[in-house]
Amino acid sequence: MRPAALLCFLVLWLAACGAEPRDSAKEFTGAERAVAAAVEDLESAARDDDSDAVCTKLLAESLLTSLQQRDTTCKSAVKDAFDDADSVDLTVDDVTIRGETASAKVTSGTGSNQRTDTLELEKVGAGWRISSLRA
Repeated sequence: MRPAALLCFLVLWLAACGAEPRDSAKEFTGAERAVAAAVEDLESAARDDDSDAVCTKLLAESLLTSLQQRDTTCKSAVKDAFDDADSVDLTVDDVTIRGETASAKVTSGTGSNQRTDTLELEKVGAGWRISSLRA
């Protein structure tokens, strides 16, 4: 998925309003919990309309570079996506770690609007950053 489209999808998918979502990262332990927490951090940043956090702490360098190559900035792309966001919920269902990369299977929405996607993450220092989305 193209980086700008990924950002729009992520924010539309994560920026919920109203009741506080449950923290599905608590259902995991160890490194899997750290991966799930990165996804939860993205949801929190979207809820707080914090494009700076998304761009500086949550997205992988490869995704940021790809945005720059398309003559857009991360902050601009995230702000545009925040402006277009709908209300949904997010749950991390499964985490798979393969060395320095990980996948998080995530369910969003409810009822007929429910969908499952997979976020790809890469290890950066002691944490994890989102690098792509597999639908």
